[in-house]
Amino acid sequence: MSAWQIADLIDLARSQLEHPGDWSLTTNASWLQQMYLGADVQSHFWRKRTGALRAVAAVREVPGAPAAITVTSMLRPRADALWVEQRAWIETTLRDMPRGIPIEAVCEALTDAEAARWQSAGYDLTFEELVMEHAWTTGSAAEAPRWPVGTALTEWSPAAAVASFEVYENAFRNRPGFPGLTQADWIEHQTDNDLFLTEASFLVRIDGVAVGFVISGHGWIGQVGVAPAFRRRGLAGAMVTEALARLHAVGHELVHLHVNTNNPGAMATWRGLGFEPVGRRGRFERGAIPR
Repeated sequence: MSAWQIADLIDLARSQLEHPGDWSLTTNASWLQQMYLGADVQSHFWRKRTGALRAVAAVREVPGAPAAITVTSMLRPRADALWVEQRAWIETTLRDMPRGIPIEAVCEALTDAEAARWQSAGYDLTFEELVMEHAWTTGSAAEAPRWPVGTALTEWSPAAAVASFEVYENAFRNRPGFPGLTQADWIEHQTDNDLFLTEASFLVRIDGVAVGFVISGHGWIGQVGVAPAFRRRGLAGAMVTEALARLHAVGHELVHLHVNTNNPGAMATWRGLGFEPVGRRGRFERGAIPR
């Protein structure tokens, strides 16, 4: 990893963000290395004569099954005219990639202007989330979670992870874009990373039945699931309130979460708990490489 390249990319990312915090992966050195500087990546940097970075684009063939090609870019404000060159470079690079593989545009700091750019290049928006932030208010006691009668919390463990996966499938399988991961893949994806925080992750049972779960990371509430039959009982709000208290107890004053824009009920719940939108992320897809 080139430290000066990463520093330039972070500076470019922060110039794009309306709220230049660390909620976006575009300011994460490991993510930038993977997307723009990795061994399986082709990238192009546009600089001023002074060396200042104005724009960057990358094409990456993602190994494994199913195979995929990802594209991503960043563009400094007031350098919009460079999109024509970026798009041309991306299209030229894609022509040398394997045929028949889906192409996904990855946008971790999505704006209306960026969405318009990808859509003008033939990409369709297939996934969009809001990034929401909760700032702990010092000097005022947080309201205790209001649990339904018969609720019991189970601390995170291998058995709790298996039961949480069952709730996850029940809660989300009918949502558009459901990935259909195996139990092992889902648990690994959620917990086998440096962010995962056991202390703020738990399973919820009502009268012995697994009905909800929260998976948290350092400064993040990663995933919240409630079984459909147990919704509209205030369970999601209670679980997130509990997770916030646990995160605060280990020193996190700011907590973020993602919520899909096709889930207005969840957005309303999180707003009611004091979360506010600070950013967006999205995925755009195009089915074929144009000849």
